[in-house]
Amino acid sequence: MHIEKGIARKKEGESVPYRYFRNTPDNSKLCVMLPGLGYTTDQPLFYYATGLFLEKGFDVLHVQYEHDNSSFIKLEREEQFEVISDDVEKVLGEVVSANKNTNIFMMAKSIGTGGLAHLFQKSKENLKITKVIWLNPLLQIDTLYDCLRSSRKESLLLTGNKDQYFVKERMSELADKRNFKTRILKGADHSLEHEDGIYQSIECMKVIMKEIDMFTNG
Repeated sequence: MHIEKGIARKKEGESVPYRYFRNTPDNSKLCVMLPGLGYTTDQPLFYYATGLFLEKGFDVLHVQYEHDNSSFIKLEREEQFEVISDDVEKVLGEVVSANKNTNIFMMAKSIGTGGLAHLFQKSKENLKITKVIWLNPLLQIDTLYDCLRSSRKESLLLTGNKDQYFVKERMSELADKRNFKTRILKGADHSLEHEDGIYQSIECMKVIMKEIDMFTNG
């Protein structure tokens, strides 16, 4: 396995770091991972999911956008989603081969789910995505929820009922969709860690990895 670190340049001169785990040459299988703001690709959910996908023979691409500055925080949610969407699109344009990567999974967490939804809206014909994993989507944002509700992509949605962005009614509607598999982890917060401490958080992590494992096999 080869790990490549790179930087994609946007028109505005801004840089978008990425990390690419190349499993085998000419690999058709790729998982693209989009983190949250305060939850990076080095943290447990992405660390273990990266290992899981590598074991399954996937290449893994971490899009490591960095937008925790005051100017980004002041933007409206939709504007934040657009910025992240542009970041992801730029990295994908430089790294992903449309001819080679024919089995692409997307895995996004928190604000990354908003960026991914925005990307889907503007690039409906260009993205050849096989499956999507949504971790703690910001369900109270109408445009993001509408994207999930109208999506035809095979999806796995995992969230916690103690997440401040959890909306029970909207989760129930998404659970009724044939192309969605949903799981609510009781006691889990926005980091998908358990309110009762580390051992329960480890159990949550086991459940999450098993769900992702089964989803990739399906």
